[in-house]
Amino acid sequence: MQQIYTGFFLLHKSGLIDLEQTVIKDKKNKNNQSKQQHICVIINDGMKLYYDMKDGWGIDKEFLSDSDYYFKRSYSPVHLKNLGDQQKKVFPYGLNYRVFPSAMDRFALQRNLILSDGIQKITGVVKPLNIFNRFRFTPRINIMQSLPDYTANPKILFMVKAYDPYVTPDRPKEKIEERIQINETRASCIKMLRSEFGDRFYGGFYHTDYSENNYRDCLMPDKKMSLQRNYINLLKSFPICIANSGLHGSIGWKFAEYIAFSKAIVTEKMDYEITGSLEKGKNYLEFRSPEECVEKASILFTDKKLRNEIMTNNVKYYQSYVRPDSLILNTLLTALSK
Repeated sequence: MQQIYTGFFLLHKSGLIDLEQTVIKDKKNKNNQSKQQHICVIINDGMKLYYDMKDGWGIDKEFLSDSDYYFKRSYSPVHLKNLGDQQKKVFPYGLNYRVFPSAMDRFALQRNLILSDGIQKITGVVKPLNIFNRFRFTPRINIMQSLPDYTANPKILFMVKAYDPYVTPDRPKEKIEERIQINETRASCIKMLRSEFGDRFYGGFYHTDYSENNYRDCLMPDKKMSLQRNYINLLKSFPICIANSGLHGSIGWKFAEYIAFSKAIVTEKMDYEITGSLEKGKNYLEFRSPEECVEKASILFTDKKLRNEIMTNNVKYYQSYVRPDSLILNTLLTALSK
């Protein structure tokens, strides 16, 4: 969600759009996560755009019926066929990650004053002011991007979460099995990458009670590197980064971060369509098994020309499709041009 807010703020700050904001605190849907993952935008006093940021491919038919254009994070055309003519309203949103503006955002200040309660109201007011960066890390756009480092020695990074399948008592069996399978795939990748690349690989599971009890041999070497400030600083020095699918087959935030930092990427096969010309072999190499993950990482490790080409392609893609103002501008142009 924050990426959308940041994109609109940057377009307003640049003078490309004139932005007004109405904040409505809906107490009835306070605990409805599905409702909280949508943003409604009205352009030119009439056209209604909805942004759906849920991990899975499902479409909220209530929001779809109420919209002129519906931008879907996890966009899967095959799952739109049962929507009839309304499927024509649905478009891919693009890659999502959490990023804040570098300047003070008065719109964020207004949102937090209205929507937050208690201590959250205080922290929510402080964050948009951009005055405590030295004391608390916030992923702002000026530090969440970089040009390719073509001189860096090849190293591989894969820091990842292990899902606790049983943390929710009434979780359906298929959802439990999904989380177990994701964990096992990630664990196998970690073990094989460590075995193949030794100290030229850094990664593992973040330290949590579940990962420490179930994947002790796959934990990150240093627990402190789980802090986002440390992760971002580490990311800058690793030219090759590994990504894999999240819940519901979603494309995780880390993939978008890798693009923003101009990395050469090895990723698990993606189930969803992305905006723009993001192509296998051009922007990333793809794997379907832990063995193939190591194989593709080895290709990027040894082939400097290909590694640099992918890094170059990704910095171009970031500027056109992932940078928040560019991403939101693309959605606006999609709507206005139809």
